[in-house]
Amino acid sequence: MAVTSAPSAALNAPPASASGPFAGAWSSCDGATSPAECSRYLLIQRGERICGTWSYLASGQTFEGRLVAHATSETKARRTQVCGRPGSETDTECADGWQNVDAPLRLCDGKLSDLAATDGACLGVYQAAPVLPAERAALEAQPWMAACLAAPL
Repeated sequence: MAVTSAPSAALNAPPASASGPFAGAWSSCDGATSPAECSRYLLIQRGERICGTWSYLASGQTFEGRLVAHATSETKARRTQVCGRPGSETDTECADGWQNVDAPLRLCDGKLSDLAATDGACLGVYQAAPVLPAERAALEAQPWMAACLAAPL
């Protein structure tokens, strides 16, 4: 099920303290039978620093976690650390710390990509999605998020 409507600007606008091209909610619903099955990123960007959460459903199980990334341009970033429920994204629980990674985040044609094509093409499959201000505020209020956004690059 694909997201077909444009997100509301009021719902998707990041607060002034944390904005940038990667900030916001991103969703991919290919093959999903309900919105709860969509893969999702919720990202907050402060300068070049990007911190956020990820989630996906596989084999009937929900996998979710956190990420740290560094923007290298308006359209390119590198994920450097992840943690969460062990699966295809990480093997480190957040309670145990961070796993170091080197994985792309890119923006192309208004979509977010977390994969690199073999030919270097951008594979944007995550569309901008609405996020309630309360959801964003709850994420920003978490101690790990404050520490992530304040940490040096």
